[in-house]
Amino acid sequence: MKEQDLRLEYQQAARNWEEVLPLGNGSLGAMVWGGAEKEIIGLNQETLWSGYVRDKNDPAVLNYLPEVRRLLLAEKYEEAQQMTEKHLLGEYGESYLPFGNLVLTFPNQTTQKYTRFLDLATAIAKVESGQDQDKLTREYFVSYPHDALFIKITGQQFQCAIAFESKLNPQVRYTPNKIQITGQCPEHVDPNYIPTRPESFIQGTKGQHYTGEIAIYTTDGQVEVMDNQLFVTKASTLVLQVSLIRPAKNTKEQTYEAIKQAHMADYQALFATVAIGFGQKVALPTDQRLARLKTGAQDPSLYALYFQYGRYLLIASSREGSLPANLQGIWSWEVRAPWSSNWTTNINLPMNYWLAQTCHLEACLPPYFDWLKKLVVEGKKTARINYGMQGFVAHHNVDYWMNTNPVGRPFGKKAGETGSAMWAMWPMGGLWLSQELFRHYQYHLDEKFLKETAYPILKEACLFILDWLVEIDGTYHSLPSTSPENRFQVTKDSPPCAVTKDSALDLQLIEELFINFTKTCQILKLNDSLLQSITQVQARLAKVQIGQKGQILEWDKEFIESEPGHRHFSHLYGLFPGENFDSDETLITASKVSLEERLNGEFAHHTTGWSCAWIINFYSILQDKTNTGKYLKKMLVDSTLDNLWGVHPPFQIDANFGGTAGIANALVNERLGQLNLLPALPDFLPNGYVKGLRLTGKRTIDLSWEDGKLTTYQIYLMSTD
Repeated sequence: MKEQDLRLEYQQAARNWEEVLPLGNGSLGAMVWGGAEKEIIGLNQETLWSGYVRDKNDPAVLNYLPEVRRLLLAEKYEEAQQMTEKHLLGEYGESYLPFGNLVLTFPNQTTQKYTRFLDLATAIAKVESGQDQDKLTREYFVSYPHDALFIKITGQQFQCAIAFESKLNPQVRYTPNKIQITGQCPEHVDPNYIPTRPESFIQGTKGQHYTGEIAIYTTDGQVEVMDNQLFVTKASTLVLQVSLIRPAKNTKEQTYEAIKQAHMADYQALFATVAIGFGQKVALPTDQRLARLKTGAQDPSLYALYFQYGRYLLIASSREGSLPANLQGIWSWEVRAPWSSNWTTNINLPMNYWLAQTCHLEACLPPYFDWLKKLVVEGKKTARINYGMQGFVAHHNVDYWMNTNPVGRPFGKKAGETGSAMWAMWPMGGLWLSQELFRHYQYHLDEKFLKETAYPILKEACLFILDWLVEIDGTYHSLPSTSPENRFQVTKDSPPCAVTKDSALDLQLIEELFINFTKTCQILKLNDSLLQSITQVQARLAKVQIGQKGQILEWDKEFIESEPGHRHFSHLYGLFPGENFDSDETLITASKVSLEERLNGEFAHHTTGWSCAWIINFYSILQDKTNTGKYLKKMLVDSTLDNLWGVHPPFQIDANFGGTAGIANALVNERLGQLNLLPALPDFLPNGYVKGLRLTGKRTIDLSWEDGKLTTYQIYLMSTD
């Protein structure tokens, strides 16, 4: 197999959190700064959250929903929005917390011959500094089989001080061979976008307790406790083992080398399923390669590295037994994390898993499906209590405590404090999340999964929608309805509003849900009693509208767009990730117009990475190689940090996952049962190959090309998954 470009390399330590090298096993995350004299490793554990179990559902919502609907039908949008924001919204969710920092100090260590790198082939990071007798080598990995971070330091008679620091102020106990950490999470932490106030951080006594341990696994040096640190002297080797929340496992009587080999074998079983190359690697550090790209230099291989980095990050943040990847994957360094590092359902969480099927990482999907099963349980409570309806519902944000109510008001819900309906009043999160279920079946043809996992969840989503829709003059409508985080104006002088009826996204999600549920029943040969109701409602569901410019209307009327270049493309869901527009050339044409309208607005000034990733996927599906290349290049130039993390800003991991999916779709995609090879290959990637991409029907594909022309391809039927 041809050599791949699989190493992020740097000639200096990280200068801030957004230059670190991320490591993870799905649950435990580590961020390596790589300082020569002072090393900081930021630590995360996915279950460390503020808050505690609380029922945030509100039966009073049911009293106001009919009036909100009446106001909307009377086209009194501002009044309907005010009532929604005052009476229908619940409190914001809680925050994902940083565990703390492991700090290693190496007295008098120099930065001579310094290098820092992350090897995607092995999921191992290394830092080397100094030379001759002063040379120090540090090696880091987070093992899934052992559920621990391991750090090996080698040199000649070196000294190392080991300490722990945390903004959560835990109890820290130092003994001659370990550091033991115990603490309690705060009861509440506000999202970072709320201005600081007394309630922004409440320690209290109801938060969850946690523990952690930093142990000296082995060393030939001398160890003593000094000044709240472990001090190691006269060492040529030192191995540390870090476990958080849960104890390390499978390490008894295991050598470091055996643990490392087990880690690599486990990781490579997932990562090595796909290989890719776009030409010879440029022999420069990664940050310099990015800088060259911004000057117009060509570096095709950098896009292959970026593609594989997205796959690496999903493996590192989503493994069986873990939670699904959140807004920052599993890496967060602030107590008030960006957007609380929660799960945002109106694009971000679904985008995190766009690459999982096509890029042969189905092993990373169990966290998503397991979490969704638990969400259904909570969502049924919200549907019943808040809306008096059957089935399950979820809104735009979910935290560790599985809140499924519309979250949009500050903690405490004080009189006079209202939230914002433009993001909170969106009860379609459960529908979007459910769509991955049938897609999984399409790739794996697993009827057991379809029957035991997909069918029950799809049915609960259908039950809710059948109750949610309102029949008016023989047509079924969704209301109140919003298009995620966007607003409209009735006239240029009227205030922006978000709440109306029949957003294009609502209608497309409902249509796709009904189609997927019907197909599921057909495959399983189930004569479900819901099918008759679904068939009747589907036939009379309100339709997506086309405007005077030939564009898809985002709402039920041709309102004035408050932000013509808005970052969300919710009204184009049916183009991607959905497929319902494929069979209607009118909608495909209207989608192109809508895309052009939005991109000709203010979008050119945006650096929102996930939005750019969505555009790459749109143009890949439209087989437009010019615009696919334009926005793929924009992604790396405008929306990618030196450590290749995507930015909103700040760092948000969905851009990486969506970008990798976009590259895959540019090389191979399937629409309406048709396989498209190199449908949107950018001109700056004229030569290359890819092996192991997945197709529907339990198949994989390898292909290669030269001068932009397909040279070979092979399709393989997988005997097992």
